[in-house]
Amino acid sequence: MRRKLITLRRLTVSGFQNFVRNAWLSAAATVVMIVALTISMSAIILNLTAQNAITELSKDIKVSIYFQDNVSEEKRQELKEALSNNEYVVSVDFIYRETAQNRLKAQQDEGFVDQTLALLGDDALPESFDVSVNNLDKLEEVAAIAREARFLQVVGQEEDDITLGKTRSKETIDRAVSAQRFITLASILAASIFAVVSVLIIFNTIRMAIFTRSDEIGIMKLIGATPDYIRGPFIIEAMLYGIIAGITANIIIYVLVFSVGGKIADQREFAGAYELLTTPTTMATFMFGAVLAGVLIAILSSALAMEKYLRIKRW
Repeated sequence: MRRKLITLRRLTVSGFQNFVRNAWLSAAATVVMIVALTISMSAIILNLTAQNAITELSKDIKVSIYFQDNVSEEKRQELKEALSNNEYVVSVDFIYRETAQNRLKAQQDEGFVDQTLALLGDDALPESFDVSVNNLDKLEEVAAIAREARFLQVVGQEEDDITLGKTRSKETIDRAVSAQRFITLASILAASIFAVVSVLIIFNTIRMAIFTRSDEIGIMKLIGATPDYIRGPFIIEAMLYGIIAGITANIIIYVLVFSVGGKIADQREFAGAYELLTTPTTMATFMFGAVLAGVLIAILSSALAMEKYLRIKRW
């Protein structure tokens, strides 16, 4: 065990020395990997934020189901149970006439609303259910429940007796969904390009290190050094790129999260995402994920370079 620890220490020291010797190439490889990891993490955070915002905005779009006059409590409960049993329904809220009137007054001139209700009667605004869903594509499916034959005496059969949310709000959400898809595709493309560039730079950095130490490697082979012992310093050097890049990318991301996110954290659309991103568990997960991704990319690059240029026989 002690011998293994001594060997590991020697390999680590040698790897650090290689990293310092190739300072400019090491810096270039690390910077490119930082860019790739930062873009990848940004894509994850933007998607999480967009999804949370879409979910919050979706709560404002409801299926409004208006009742006919003199509907019994039993029938209302039957409809509510049918709606609640649907997997896409989040909540079913009963709206009294008084509540509907107050909403209308908040949206329109109160004097005009009072005059209109005086002419049409207090029952001009029917009682209704406001149904929230978790998938906007299923609004019609939820509305179809209220149109079933068993509810003919409960829900009015006019076209306006069941409405599917506010058109402008839905258009806004549709644009947000489209933007989210674009961000995802663009981020994946950009991160992939920079990841490939990182692999190529690390590949060439390790190759130059192998050429620089060719005489030393030849001597090590002659005195019986094992292939793992020869490969070790190059792997340690590559891992340093990944570790430094992962930590730096994580710091950059969280500086942006706290500086930009802190300014919009009080907005309902972004509050949930900000709270999730700033928990210790999430921060630790991002740090671990970034470092792990960087190390894996670096090890892959160094393995390809060593396989091609180190020419160590297998035994």
